[in-house]
Amino acid sequence: MKTVTLLGRGPSLNYFSEIDNSDIVVLANDFDREISQIEEFSDYLKKQTIHLVLNMVVGAADGYNSIGFFENFNVTKLVRPYLNGIRVPGSSGQSIPLEENFLEDHHKYFMYEGPKYPYDYAGTGIAAFAYTMLDTQADVVNVIGLDFYDNLNYGKSNYLVPGKENRDFTRDFWKPEDMQENVRRLVKGKPNIQVNLNTICKNFIDGMEDLENLKINIIE
Repeated sequence: MKTVTLLGRGPSLNYFSEIDNSDIVVLANDFDREISQIEEFSDYLKKQTIHLVLNMVVGAADGYNSIGFFENFNVTKLVRPYLNGIRVPGSSGQSIPLEENFLEDHHKYFMYEGPKYPYDYAGTGIAAFAYTMLDTQADVVNVIGLDFYDNLNYGKSNYLVPGKENRDFTRDFWKPEDMQENVRRLVKGKPNIQVNLNTICKNFIDGMEDLENLKINIIE
């Protein structure tokens, strides 16, 4: 049985140590601050095989490079959160010693059409979840650090460690409902995969809590 853990940067990431052991850890975007500031988290990642899902924003890898992430951690795969053909490989200006992998056409069924790209997920965190569900051959998927911006309703920052983007208390383009609908589609579309969602989110769209293969653990 193959277990894969997806880590987002939300405040529920604080409970990463409670996640069971896994064969692969998937990271959604830049975790250099978490690695630098939380020793236990850095120690945890050093024991893992890591797949990194990272956007192509110029400078997005600078933090990782500043801590020697690709040299000191077992990062075996780089995934771009875009459908193959939408972005040009090598155009990010990022210095990463790994081959770029883009999402294949089987993702289209679960994606939104537009408005930013012809096909898109509701953010890199959701694209990382989709990659975990569709491309890692997982039997069990554990998720932590994905809080759907519901943290803002409780005065909590979007990130466990304050970000450098000045978006700690703001939402991106996508709505929480869009993100949850993407998750609902993916979980429903892969009924053979057991998904354990650990989150501080308390509000869910219709249908999320009815999925037999989705266990939601609300962290208080």
